[in-house]
Amino acid sequence: MDGAGLPFYAAAAGVLSHWFYFIRGEHHVQGPLLLRLALVLPCLLLGGLWSYGGLDAISAGTLTLKCVSLYYAALWTSILVYRIFFHRLRRFPGPFMFKTSKLWHVYKLAPNSDNYKQLDALHRQYGDFVRTGKFTTFGLLETVTNRYVSGPCEVSIFDPNAVPILLGPGTKCTKAPWYDANLPYISMHTLRDKSAHDKRRRIWDRGFNAKALRQYEDRILRYSKELLRQISSRSGQTLNASKFFHFYSFDVMGDIAFGKSFGMLETGKSNDALNLLAEGMKPLGVLTPAPWIFCVLTSIPGLSAGFKTFVAWCAEQIQQRKKMEMEVPDVMSWIIDAAAQASPNEREKEEQLLESDSRLIIVAGSDTTAATLTYAFYRLAQNPEHVTKLRAELDPLRGSDGEYNFKDLQTADYLNGVINETLRLHPPVPSGTLRVTPPEGIMVGQTFIPGDVTVVSPTYTVGRLESAFERATEFVPERWYSAPGMIKNKNAFAPFALGPYSCIGKQLALMELRSVIALLVTGFNVYFAPGESGSRLINDSKDFFTITISDLDLVFAPRKTT
Repeated sequence: MDGAGLPFYAAAAGVLSHWFYFIRGEHHVQGPLLLRLALVLPCLLLGGLWSYGGLDAISAGTLTLKCVSLYYAALWTSILVYRIFFHRLRRFPGPFMFKTSKLWHVYKLAPNSDNYKQLDALHRQYGDFVRTGKFTTFGLLETVTNRYVSGPCEVSIFDPNAVPILLGPGTKCTKAPWYDANLPYISMHTLRDKSAHDKRRRIWDRGFNAKALRQYEDRILRYSKELLRQISSRSGQTLNASKFFHFYSFDVMGDIAFGKSFGMLETGKSNDALNLLAEGMKPLGVLTPAPWIFCVLTSIPGLSAGFKTFVAWCAEQIQQRKKMEMEVPDVMSWIIDAAAQASPNEREKEEQLLESDSRLIIVAGSDTTAATLTYAFYRLAQNPEHVTKLRAELDPLRGSDGEYNFKDLQTADYLNGVINETLRLHPPVPSGTLRVTPPEGIMVGQTFIPGDVTVVSPTYTVGRLESAFERATEFVPERWYSAPGMIKNKNAFAPFALGPYSCIGKQLALMELRSVIALLVTGFNVYFAPGESGSRLINDSKDFFTITISDLDLVFAPRKTT
């Protein structure tokens, strides 16, 4: 056997595997299997040619290399020709390289993990609808149009009217393949099946309803006052505000979710938890465009050590929490009870959900609050007139004991305007959340987006559109109560998302934000520390799905009252 025909068959297999496998269905979860096949099959071919094909080792190796090279050359030629010339998204503008491979987007993100800034630049260059190709459904065979969907199959939409269509109540869009990146770890946030998500959310709702929130008020106030005490002990000195706001949000989250403080505020020192959180989120900053790479890396021992250490730490927290008896239920009480009441057949699945949900509340309950507080005080230090207006509103609301009633803060117009402006200009999830269009497609204005296409409305850019907000890049809290005409399109504001997948902890987060801002603004003057301008915060913060903020050095000086 000379194997002369094998190279031809290898090339044919490359084309056929594209058209009859890779172009159909989702394959991102199969990344680890495909990698193993890519390594094993050439070895089997080499062994077969050498042992049974009558070829010597060098000839067998040469023929194997030729077959493998021709297979991949044919496969990628077929893929590239299709994506560039025949893909049904070919008429959408966008960078040429983004149309050819998601790996180009990964390459662009590698230096700085600044996806939201790159998307903003693409909007300025290409307009409201951009074929970005970050995520993919790897080609679904459409039954309606009988067209193949393949390759970088994403459109980033910078039109506020798309937000309720993608995220609002009654949307027909579903969660994108990106949410499978952490498999086999599944949390409420990553559940793609709507009925399964709704069932899980009903359990979570019990920890965030009005009664539960009232029970959290004293805990929030206790940590807000501890933050005030720590800042008082450092008054007039340079203080890394982003660090202390992280201490605050992490301690609050620990108490409300796991029945314990992590002790960071009290000691004024970080612990391993914050480092583990950063390491656990870091891969998403680069690999978000290609979830299959994340699936591959987590399957290889040693290549995802930071992420797996974070996973193990979160699992340890929930196991410790399960051993506690809580007099007053906290967030995890209901989730732990649901796992305990599961049938024997469902017990293992519920335990896995429980551990994954612990990661969800750690990330969503700490990173986002700390980021919003940091950006809010960046704006207040930059524009002291906002502090003056806040005090005029807040001073009359302060009780004789120096504390605030949460209900009063809930209706404080300027305070809530400051929070909304901060969330508009600096959203905690700046690149937005990913959805897949229904088979029949969607219409956004006069533009039709085909079915089974990944779509995203980047929150950072949409919140700064002049078509949606007057003086869009300026910090104007009044637009949210006394100057509503400055909001041209309310659809552009969705920092907590919308609909069934919206942030379940929104009201808890707002309670924390109102409490801290009110106490600090009425107790201190706030300035940039010498040499600080906020440039590190604005330029060096990372987009790891949620924003991971850089340092901000501030000086809090005791307020002088007459």
